[in-house]
Amino acid sequence: TKFRDAQIHLEFAPPFMPENKGQSRGNSGVYLHGRYEIQVLDSYNNPTYPNGSCAAIYGQAAPLVNASRPPGEWQSFDIIFRGARCDSSGNLLQKPRVTVLHNGILVHDNVEIRNVGKGCQEGVGEPGPLMLQDHNYKGAPMTPMKFRNIWLRVLE
Repeated sequence: TKFRDAQIHLEFAPPFMPENKGQSRGNSGVYLHGRYEIQVLDSYNNPTYPNGSCAAIYGQAAPLVNASRPPGEWQSFDIIFRGARCDSSGNLLQKPRVTVLHNGILVHDNVEIRNVGKGCQEGVGEPGPLMLQDHNYKGAPMTPMKFRNIWLRVLE
């Protein structure tokens, strides 16, 4: 399902990976429109760079607070996403915005997503998919992330 604006709920349980640190510990992500990542990471007693911690708008904005539970425990994201707006000439009128609650705690309050590439010329503003990241690349540890109770409600 593709959407422009949506309310999204999902639950996840990062694996217990005590031999790893930072981004190598329970790493995954939720992609809005297949472009903008809300980081999933074991951030319980696991320091990393702020805009790469759990619930960060990856690479752009750190969460207001670390609301992470211990690995193996179920956690939740509640996300309100408003997609970019473009005019009929392809000019970017408004960048996408997101509000995120992590385990019921507000961690992003209507934050503008800055990194939109070339904007409307690259399909920004068009409806897009919800995707879950498989953080699997050469040298990365296998991350058996669990997800459940995923739902999306399109907003008008």
